[in-house]
Amino acid sequence: MHFLGLLSVALIAGTGEGDSKVVYRPELFTTLVNPSCSHCIDESRRKAGELREQDRVLAWTRGKYDGGAIPYRWFLVPYRVISDTYGVFVYDADADFVRGYPASLDYRFHGWRNGVMVMRHKDGTLFDCLTGLAYEGPRKGERLAPIATIESDWGAWLKGNPGTVAYQMVSKFQPQERPTALLPESRTTRLDPDPRLEAEERVLGLEIDGSSVAWPLKSLGDQPRVKGTTLGSKPVVVLWAPGTRTAAAYAPETDGKTPEPATLEAQPSDPLAPFIDRETGSHWSVAGRAVAAAGKGQTLRWLPGVMVKWYAWSAEYPKTTIADK
Repeated sequence: MHFLGLLSVALIAGTGEGDSKVVYRPELFTTLVNPSCSHCIDESRRKAGELREQDRVLAWTRGKYDGGAIPYRWFLVPYRVISDTYGVFVYDADADFVRGYPASLDYRFHGWRNGVMVMRHKDGTLFDCLTGLAYEGPRKGERLAPIATIESDWGAWLKGNPGTVAYQMVSKFQPQERPTALLPESRTTRLDPDPRLEAEERVLGLEIDGSSVAWPLKSLGDQPRVKGTTLGSKPVVVLWAPGTRTAAAYAPETDGKTPEPATLEAQPSDPLAPFIDRETGSHWSVAGRAVAAAGKGQTLRWLPGVMVKWYAWSAEYPKTTIADK
């Protein structure tokens, strides 16, 4: 169903937790499809004086060229959904999260459900952009698996990862500042708030095998931190880099066929790699990559954590626990 012009809110049958509120307005944002690529170092020269050190980026941290970075102002603010051969990248400015999903050219921005952005596959299936769940259409019940991403700042990402991929910031792409006001289409579809935290408070949310937990970001402090926990039966380590306001979740082991344990501690003296492992003394970035010493080049096994406003996380995971409470 499409609603044009005046805002309309519809109730649809829920997916396990009562009814859902939706607004579908696919005309509000044009999806960006398969833009031309470059490298971060080259785009920093192209846009010298325009790209700011603190420009927020969605960085994907695995795969060809060791990943890449997408500046919000040039691509994510104007388009909200990017369907590309590197991944499907989404930005929900109201719920304040970014996500990456497996590469495809077939997804488009579509609207909101329960205060969370929705995208539509060309076959008509509607997907929740936060959870990856297909809640309506021919693929209902499927779930897209998030790809490894973090939030960072352009300056820090460029310094640590100059050879990674970037989109070409040519003249047709004009930067737009991040919005400061909530869109009514998003706001009016929110469910009743979960009072355990303030609705607008940001958390790092993580769901594994039906268990979920949220770490309030403001509780992580102003120094690099490593926080360990167990979710279900699986160990989890959260890395917090306050310089770029980045939190990320990993398994405490290296990626690959023969994982090795990685017991991490904070190392505040190195802002680009503020973590060190006890096993090898290697230095690690918040992207989960060893950048110095014996483990250089190895990566931690990323877990699908996401930084997001509490109202959106609790709407999708109403039974979530809150860390340290």
